Amino acid sequence: MEIKEIQKYKLFKNKKIQKIKKLKNQGVCNTTYKIKTPKKDYLLRVFTFTHKSKSSRKNEIKIQKSAYKKNIAAKVYILDEEKYLMICDFLKGKHKKKLKKEDIKTLVKNLKILHNIKTKNKPYKIKDDFKKYRRILKDTKSKQLIKSSLDELKKIKKYKFEKVLCHQDLNKNNVLFYKKEVKFIDWEFSQVNDRFFDLANISIEFDLNKVQEKKLLKQYLEKVRKADIRKLASYKRIYINFWNLWFKTLEKR
Repeated sequence: MEIKEIQKYKLFKNKKIQKIKKLKNQGVCNTTYKIKTPKKDYLLRVFTFTHKSKSSRKNEIKIQKSAYKKNIAAKVYILDEEKYLMICDFLKGKHKKKLKKEDIKTLVKNLKILHNIKTKNKPYKIKDDFKKYRRILKDTKSKQLIKSSLDELKKIKKYKFEKVLCHQDLNKNNVLFYKKEVKFIDWEFSQVNDRFFDLANISIEFDLNKVQEKKLLKQYLEKVRKADIRKLASYKRIYINFWNLWFKTLEKR
């Protein structure tokens, strides 16, 4: 990415861009860069072919702006739909591979803030994605994952669907810890879903043990029932299968 390409934006009219550096940690759907100016740094995300839908990117930015107002995301300045890029604040912080007790407490606090953001978006139907994978993936392993996932979704019907605005991709690289705060990045998969999807997401991505899992649930729910533990277990299986199948579909492109 050339400096002259970014310097033309109004945001940088009176700011000299000193450097644009490609970041070490990269996602699948974007290429990210750090834009350095004398007074502050910005994050540049260039969208890849995987997510070029204008409506999905507009939805992502809309959600991120709402999350920024709640102080759990970066401020967005630019969405250039023609160039497939966005520019927001560069957030300070570090990614953690393992969570301590206080980390879980802080993470849950901000997760609850996210889940309380109001939106008119319709609930995401994960079942439709599993059916889509069934049309694309014909290998035996994928068929088994899809069947087990659809079976698990039937089991989950006995629990109340607790719809909230979910991030849905809280992997280690999308959670930033800074001092005593936590912020979330990369909002492209955000949808209205059951809150247990995000809880399962955290449990899997941070490899929580049973004790930590109970702390996660207790911190979030205050009172944990056996049904909550079973519901989380089901969503964990669905979460793992979903992303395994998602990555398999990328190989088909």
